[in-house]
Amino acid sequence: MKTLRIEPLPHIDRRQFLRWTSGYGLTATVGALATAPRSADAEEIRERIVAQAAGEKAKATTAKHTLIFGLDGVSNRWPDGPVYKGTMLCLGAWELKDAIERHSKGAIVVNLQEGAALGGQVAAQKKVQEGVIGACNGSTQNMAAFAQVWNVTDFPYTIGPVENYWKLVYSKEIHDTLRATSMEQGVIILTLFPHTRWIELKKGLAFELRQPEQLKGLKIRVTGSRLEQEAFKILPANPTPVNWAEVYTSMKDGAIDGIHVGPAPVADAGIHEVTGQLVDTEWMYNTDGMWLSTKWWNSVGVPLQEAILEAAYEAQLFIQKTYEPLFIDQLGIRPDSPPTSIWKKAGAKQILLTSAERAVWRDFLSFERHKNRFQPLVERFGKREYEAIVRVANSPGTAEQRRWWNA
Repeated sequence: MKTLRIEPLPHIDRRQFLRWTSGYGLTATVGALATAPRSADAEEIRERIVAQAAGEKAKATTAKHTLIFGLDGVSNRWPDGPVYKGTMLCLGAWELKDAIERHSKGAIVVNLQEGAALGGQVAAQKKVQEGVIGACNGSTQNMAAFAQVWNVTDFPYTIGPVENYWKLVYSKEIHDTLRATSMEQGVIILTLFPHTRWIELKKGLAFELRQPEQLKGLKIRVTGSRLEQEAFKILPANPTPVNWAEVYTSMKDGAIDGIHVGPAPVADAGIHEVTGQLVDTEWMYNTDGMWLSTKWWNSVGVPLQEAILEAAYEAQLFIQKTYEPLFIDQLGIRPDSPPTSIWKKAGAKQILLTSAERAVWRDFLSFERHKNRFQPLVERFGKREYEAIVRVANSPGTAEQRRWWNA
């Protein structure tokens, strides 16, 4: 099984890191390491951690509410990252913590628990939906198992390019439909990081994947997403469920031929090392989000709810501002990405479909072509919400950044 390594700085070993987290807490240790210069020695780092721990303790002493926040990632996944140091699927987590504490004027302290300490995405999301913990990160596809309305964002090619997704993020209509129903189902979405899923294939295949028919016979790992499963019933691949923790080994050993995941989490998990080609089919989003328990939200009262929303808006602006630089300069899946970026260094062949090739995929998976299959799922997961998504995503113009709850 491929695991993420915790290496805060090149000259700080894992044993030292664990001693610090044991003595001063994970939040204090990671917070101090995130701001420490790479030249800092162990004593300087320890002093920073002590100060950070004192600050966290002081905040906890005076705060009215503590928000326990589980993260399926770490702040130092990419210590040399030119854009973001942390696990990319957690983009904006520390910015959200800072903004919540600042906008609440210290009434809320956010206790980030990194490295899946409170469980992986699925386990943590279930805890949030049940109100066992206050918040976590995780994909909309994983959350759809508990708040089923999120399935309506996954119909193939319904949303379109990312500019359309930003329209959804800032839309009052989406707030009143999709977000409202999600809240009724137990979770509030605070921020969204919408990146599209590509198909990543193992090394050694004798062809470049460009047409749906080329998937015939290939074992492609699928997630628990109801709509992804439905799409792979249409495609000629052999859909194969594999636990995420086992994907690296399965790809390396050839137990599966490929996966259908966003290039960012694939790199976060180190799977880019065993990938031979990745194809920008982009018919479904791999959207990561920060989720808040409706039960916890209801416990804090209206003034602090407003503070949380302001903080979420601020963190969302950070995510959008960071988005394209992250994909260009760090992730490396744009034509102008530097050779030092993650996917360029990995050496995997990037298959960028032509307009004509993409049209074939779009027709193969189109809603109209498979209406008898897709329409019952619309009715099941949320007809009103689905229709709002189609309407807003395909509205003219560009996305306007605005506070979605009172736009």
